[in-house]
Amino acid sequence: MKAWIVNVLLGKILNSKKFIYAITGIITPILMTKFGWSPETAETVWQTFIALILGQGIADINKK
Repeated sequence: MKAWIVNVLLGKILNSKKFIYAITGIITPILMTKFGWSPETAETVWQTFIALILGQGIADINKK
């Protein structure tokens, strides 16, 4: 039973748009600075992902 609950919850988390935006929002600025993009550009990209996460949260609230 415990394994089933973990699989269902983990499946929902991994398929969540907010989770995907969060992981991408963490990895993308790190890669951008590693490959020589300016830190200001990486910060702008990170802020864009934060806005996407907030917007998706608002959309999820309005679905219910």
